[in-house]
Amino acid sequence: MASSNSVVEDAKYFEPSSFTSDSAPLVVPNSTVVHKDSMTGKVRFVERTHLNLEDLEYNRDRPDPGRIIIFNQEYFDTNSQRMGSRRDVNEIIMCFQRLGFNIDEKDVQSDLTVKGITDKIDSVLNDKKSLNETNSLIIFVMTHGGTNEKLHAKDEVFKCSDIWKKFNKCEELKGKPKMIVFQACKGQNYSKTEGSDTITDVVDFDAFKINQLGPDMLIFYSTLENNYSYRNEYSGTWFIQELCKNFLSYGKRDDVLSIVTRIIKCVCGNYYHHDKNESEDFQKQMPVFVSTLTKKFFLNRNKDRHLLLETNKHMADFSHQLEELLRTIKKNKLPQKKINEFFEHYF
Repeated sequence: MASSNSVVEDAKYFEPSSFTSDSAPLVVPNSTVVHKDSMTGKVRFVERTHLNLEDLEYNRDRPDPGRIIIFNQEYFDTNSQRMGSRRDVNEIIMCFQRLGFNIDEKDVQSDLTVKGITDKIDSVLNDKKSLNETNSLIIFVMTHGGTNEKLHAKDEVFKCSDIWKKFNKCEELKGKPKMIVFQACKGQNYSKTEGSDTITDVVDFDAFKINQLGPDMLIFYSTLENNYSYRNEYSGTWFIQELCKNFLSYGKRDDVLSIVTRIIKCVCGNYYHHDKNESEDFQKQMPVFVSTLTKKFFLNRNKDRHLLLETNKHMADFSHQLEELLRTIKKNKLPQKKINEFFEHYF
């Protein structure tokens, strides 16, 4: 477990400017449809339900794109301050608002006790109307952590599974995708480089208690079991910063698992820490995810995907009609001259 005075986690990290970056560019997508609530007067994003969905993606027939919950633990009773975590919170809010999500102030929580975290989750579960009207759930938990799923609240330790188990039997979220992101250390080791390769220890078989994981869930950890998760006190954590860059750039186009794969590539490929006083190794970080998603998880509907699906549908219809025509020609044994005249006329 990473101690509160951990040199590695609480050090200042700067990525060398000479290091080649393959990070996603910051691109602001087109805005989602907005709606002004007649009761509250608030302007909120709404799902564009007139746009098509793929057959293999989760349904998005509810008005709210998704519920975002953020738990940011910066100050602790017995642990060191997580400097830079506010930058992560700001980036998450900016990123998902630009993707068309409504983030309420009450859903951004800081420095809660274990009871406070439990009470907040229970209040979300009891808000059945809101959960029924949302298409997805995304939770961010950013704190100190350790081995065997340990996380630190302001006062005590709790487990990652304490978060997701609460949503296993939520009827309002049944059949809807749920993503839970954990930014926390999971030990005191680190991945390292040898030449151009990233070397990591073998992960224990029981590192992830997936038997407690419910359906339609994606659990995204910032690092492997037993390893550090790095943070810059000025620019935030490697993991959350890269997550926001990639979701902002590709969140309107790609499904979530494809973006998650990009994030893993960017974090382990674009960042390293090297302290000659500690070792000769270049220290790396490798995020990891566990998924029980049964369909493609997109963050929203998209005009480009809609047009592509429409084009594919028209092409399939045309192909079917052409096959019918060829069968008719073959059945009636039309002369080749007539066939040629037909194709010259229509094509």
